[in-house]
Amino acid sequence: MAMHMICPYCGSQEPVYDYIHGYIVCSSCGSILDTLFIEFIEDRPEDFEVMKETGGVISVRRGIEKKKVKVLMRNYSRMRFEVFVYEKYAKKIKKDIVIDLDAALKREARVDLHTRVYHHKDEDKVLSILSKDPLVNKIFEHIVNSDPILSARTPRGKVALALIIRNIIENKPIDIMELSRLTSMSPVHIRRLVALVRKRMPYIKKRIDEIKTNVVLSNPI
Repeated sequence: MAMHMICPYCGSQEPVYDYIHGYIVCSSCGSILDTLFIEFIEDRPEDFEVMKETGGVISVRRGIEKKKVKVLMRNYSRMRFEVFVYEKYAKKIKKDIVIDLDAALKREARVDLHTRVYHHKDEDKVLSILSKDPLVNKIFEHIVNSDPILSARTPRGKVALALIIRNIIENKPIDIMELSRLTSMSPVHIRRLVALVRKRMPYIKKRIDEIKTNVVLSNPI
């Protein structure tokens, strides 16, 4: 059964279904009567004839079916791409390191080439030290992050540097094993960071002196 519309402007009952532009148009006065929300139409001649006779009901159903298939295929393609990207970066992964898939996808899409893809599994726990110790946080922000060499370390490494500098400020011995435990870094790595702090001391001593003056020393963690 054909679908009929009455034009509110001229009273005509002969609308034209413009599937190409997505409008229902009055064939008498040319007014646009409604919008056709059809995402897909069939390209076979017999389907266009069916659309004329039925007002497009069959094509709407087919359009919905095709849309569902398209969505499924798009999701499947994205899943395959995510697996490909993950496997690509997983080839370089080390022990206790996790991959930030969102960051990897951004890098692959060249949206953000500087985002960090690899993170240590304990990184959040180590960074939480900053919120527990105001002095360490002050050192982290005003000394470690302000120095071009120290700031190039990983987040865990920078926290370890801040802890080392705190002990120097407080004139306390540097406990290599305790720092290793707190930062989930090897004792060898901690010793290298201690040597790095001593090497950078001529450049960071002024800031250390400022912190000694302005910040009340906190208790060790």
